[in-house]
Amino acid sequence: MRNIRKRILFLIPGISMPGGQELENIGFANFLNSDPSFEVEILNFFCLLKSAEFEELPKVAWSLVKLKKVLSSKQFLKIYVKSGFAFKQSLAYCFRDFPHLFDSWLSSILKNFDLCFAGISPRILLPHVLDLCQKANVKFVYHESSIFHPKNNLFYQQLEKNGFFLISAKEKEDYLLKNYPDSSYYIIKQWIYIGQSDFLSISPVKNEVVKFGGLGRIDVGKNFKVILEALIILKRKAIKVEFSLYGDGPELTNLKKISKDNGLDNIVSFKGGFAFDKRDICFKEIDVFIMTSSFEGGPLVVLEAMASRKPIISTRVGDVPNRVFEDVNGYILPVHCSASDLAIEMEKYIFDRELVSSHGRNSREIFLRDFERSKSELLFKKSIESILEKDNK
Repeated sequence: MRNIRKRILFLIPGISMPGGQELENIGFANFLNSDPSFEVEILNFFCLLKSAEFEELPKVAWSLVKLKKVLSSKQFLKIYVKSGFAFKQSLAYCFRDFPHLFDSWLSSILKNFDLCFAGISPRILLPHVLDLCQKANVKFVYHESSIFHPKNNLFYQQLEKNGFFLISAKEKEDYLLKNYPDSSYYIIKQWIYIGQSDFLSISPVKNEVVKFGGLGRIDVGKNFKVILEALIILKRKAIKVEFSLYGDGPELTNLKKISKDNGLDNIVSFKGGFAFDKRDICFKEIDVFIMTSSFEGGPLVVLEAMASRKPIISTRVGDVPNRVFEDVNGYILPVHCSASDLAIEMEKYIFDRELVSSHGRNSREIFLRDFERSKSELLFKKSIESILEKDNK
């Protein structure tokens, strides 16, 4: 008897800045699309993230005729004018903020799928799609890639009754059990969704001066400022150090000013933005990776650092405690740590090059043991298969 392939719809509106969330959704979809047990389609109107992996994924077909009621609505026209007549971007914003306008079209789409998958911020869109899925007898799966936030409580309550959670951290499981005890959930492990082999092929480096590195969207939440403040402390102590920052964002101008005003020009290198399929270049020249975010879910950049054989200094955010172990492959600091606390951890590596090597080796070993792609993909697939086998709630 011929096996019937299960059809999965992925919601990737793609209207936020490219980041780990986009990489993750594309990675999930790309993996299932490569498996003969599944058929995958992406519901997408606009995407800032450009990658071959995304371009090759099948997309839900839409046309001006099918969406004529949306395009003639006051809500869309207002967004369209305000955006400077950016058509696809306006359509994506309209879908996110006024999903009811798409009901007729989306309902006809959903009936062709067995499961709808979303790993994006709930906002207005996901509760509405979840309701449509329930009416269409289509399973709905939500992956919480960040942190459970009280502002999304109504969506979580709705999902507790009518959908499934995917989570990737013990802390998230504890939160679900405490606040939404009737939830159906599965625990998965993230992986490096694009270019794992590129990170694994990076050889250890031994710069003359220990070079620290940071990577990500440069905004207030990443708290890169504290790294510069730690560098100022080290400079005043006449300790030689270097730091490279990869990325772009609204805080870049402010960070450059801090660097210039404090004489860090010979210490700090601002590398700018980078292509997402070239993320490995950020790890080729540094000795130690630093992440000082005030909040994260399951930061992919930490997995990339681990695979690249880098020691890690990180704040205790999201799933970091399951990836970075004290004095094994790095050091963990409190959220909103002080610059002096960070400088102390940095000095440990500056004055002990063997520690850089040993922690780096441990990072690679932990990655291969716990987060290697094929193992994580298998766990993800088993979770999706288990959900598809369950009766609808």
